[in-house]
Amino acid sequence: MTVQTQPNEIHDLRQTVRQGLLPARVGGWLAGSGNMIGKELGEWFGTRRWLSQLLIWLTIINGFLGFLLFGLPALATIMPDIQQAQENIFSGLPPEIGAVMMFFSITVMTGTMGAIVLAQDEVIQEKQSGTAAWILSKPAARSAFILTKLLSNTIGVLVFIVVIPGLVTVVEVFLATRQVVPLVPFLAGTGVVLLTLFFYLSLVILLGVLFDSRRPVLGGVLGVLFGCSIMKSLIPQIGYILPTSMEGVALSVFLGIPLPTMLVSQVISTAILSIVFVVVALWRFKRIEM
Repeated sequence: MTVQTQPNEIHDLRQTVRQGLLPARVGGWLAGSGNMIGKELGEWFGTRRWLSQLLIWLTIINGFLGFLLFGLPALATIMPDIQQAQENIFSGLPPEIGAVMMFFSITVMTGTMGAIVLAQDEVIQEKQSGTAAWILSKPAARSAFILTKLLSNTIGVLVFIVVIPGLVTVVEVFLATRQVVPLVPFLAGTGVVLLTLFFYLSLVILLGVLFDSRRPVLGGVLGVLFGCSIMKSLIPQIGYILPTSMEGVALSVFLGIPLPTMLVSQVISTAILSIVFVVVALWRFKRIEM
């Protein structure tokens, strides 16, 4: 090595070291997502959480439907007083249609509450414990941190609240009525249900980014949830914007009934707002000091 070339090589070495100390840019805004999604999905499927969630939602959704399809008719044979109630339980619809209607209604109502509870701590707990700061000190993108939280919870909700109870519902309907639920329309209806749950999941993630405690997160998302239920009777026009009647949309899609303008607008607005929640969460999280 000559005297002249040594300074150049030292300079190049220094530049390399400096570049190595810069934040990792490999993978861009998804850097580190592989490890993080593995961690998040492991919390759903790598522990006993999957068993508890499976039992909870089969009991809530399919247990109730099983009572309506099997238990109530059996009781009506020995208790004539409830015969009329048993006949009107599905609002005059055939049992195979009424059971699907109840599946959509129960899943939207209880599934939304479940999704909120399951996701409320996803960002808040990581921020409070310092885990988020530790993870982001590694070569991991902040956007990947948020997106993997949202994706893992969406997959968990899809599997345990929508797909498995939906398949069991199809079996229950067949055993009770000997009627086969049309699969494609049923999947389309469950897609509407999933969109509703995704709306609230993305809202919870956004509020978790904006606030540092659970109270405003739960207060905000529950305010939207119950506000929709209350305001739709006082201000029907709110149905153009917020998901106030998604169980009805799901049933209409299942039955092939054309949607009125308000419900079409509601579906489109729910999808757009969900995307807006995610984009704002990503934008804000990049600017939070850990």
